[in-house]
Amino acid sequence: MTLNEIYDTFITTKEVTLSAKTVSSYKSAYDKHIRDTLGTRDISTLQYIDYQKFADNLLVSGLKPKTVLNILRMLSSIYSYSIKCDWYEGKNYPKLVELPKFDNKYYVTMSPELQKKYLIALKTSTEPVLKDIFLFLLHGRRLGEVINLEWEYLDLSQGIVYYPASHNKSKKFLSYELTSDLIDCLKELHKQAIERQRTIFPTGYVFVNPQTLTKYSDTGVRSAWRRLLDKNNLPYTKLHNIRHILATYLINELGQSIESVGFVLGHSDTKITRRYVNFKPSVAKNAIDVLFEDFKTKGDKYLENFSQALQIGEVVQKYLFSDQKHYKIKDLIDKNGE
Repeated sequence: MTLNEIYDTFITTKEVTLSAKTVSSYKSAYDKHIRDTLGTRDISTLQYIDYQKFADNLLVSGLKPKTVLNILRMLSSIYSYSIKCDWYEGKNYPKLVELPKFDNKYYVTMSPELQKKYLIALKTSTEPVLKDIFLFLLHGRRLGEVINLEWEYLDLSQGIVYYPASHNKSKKFLSYELTSDLIDCLKELHKQAIERQRTIFPTGYVFVNPQTLTKYSDTGVRSAWRRLLDKNNLPYTKLHNIRHILATYLINELGQSIESVGFVLGHSDTKITRRYVNFKPSVAKNAIDVLFEDFKTKGDKYLENFSQALQIGEVVQKYLFSDQKHYKIKDLIDKNGE
C-alpha cells in the first residue's frame, strides 16, 4: 500500500477521536509536504534515509525544528496505525529521524508590568457578553472551550464547570471551580437564557450574541479583542497569547506552583507548563551567595556582624554630634542604609 492509501484511511478514523483543529492541521501538513512526494510510494519501500532527507529538506526550506517534529510525529502515528492494521511489518522510521536540538521554552518578552496590564484589561472589559467571555479566558480556558460551552456542563449551584474528554485538548475529564466574579456573570446569562427559552432548564450555548442569538465566532471575539486593546492603548498580541501571559505571570511574578498553573491551563503534563518558568538573571547569583554563606564558619559570621555593628555605630556617632540630634536611631539607620 502507498503511504497515501494508508493515510486516507487513517485520517478518517482520527476524525472521530481527535479535535477538528488537530485533524485540520494533519490534513494541511500532509497535503502540503507529503502527498505528492513520499505519499506516492509504497510504505515498504521507504527507509530511514528517505525520512531523514525529507526532514532535512523541510528544515532547509525554513520550517522550524518544532514544526518538522510535529510532521514526523504525524507520520509516526500513520506508521503505528498501519502496523496495527497488519499493512506493514517494518520499523517506524519517522521516529528515528534526527533533528537539531531546539529550545521549546515559551518566552513572554513583555515586561511584568505590561503583562499585568493585559490581564487587567480582560478583567475590566465592559462590552456586553464579550466581557464575560474575556473573564472566562482569564481563568485559563482556551477560546474554543469558552465559546462552545453549553449549559449542561455548568453547575452554577456548586460553581463548577465540566469539560468531558471529548471537549478539551488534553482528552481528559476536567472540572474547575469558578470564581465568584465569573459565577455572577454566568448567573445573569442563565437568567437571560431562562427568559429567552421560557424554561428553567435552558440548553444550548452559554455565550450567544444578543442580536443574532447565535454563538460567537472566533472572528467576532478576536475583533472584540482588538477593540479592547485599542481602548486600553495596548500593543497588539494574539488573543491566544493571553494563556502564555497568564501562565508566565502566575509562575514568575506571583510564585504559583507549576502543578497548580498546569491544572489551570488544562495541561496533561507539567512538562508543558515548565516552558513558562523564566529564571531571572539574579537567580544564579543568589544561589551562589547561599552556597558561599554556607561555607562561612561561626567565627566568620561573628566578625561580619561585629563589623556591621561598628559601621552603624559610626553613623550614629556622626549624627549625635551634628545638628540633627532629633533623629531617632532607626531613622538614622534607614537614612544611611544597612
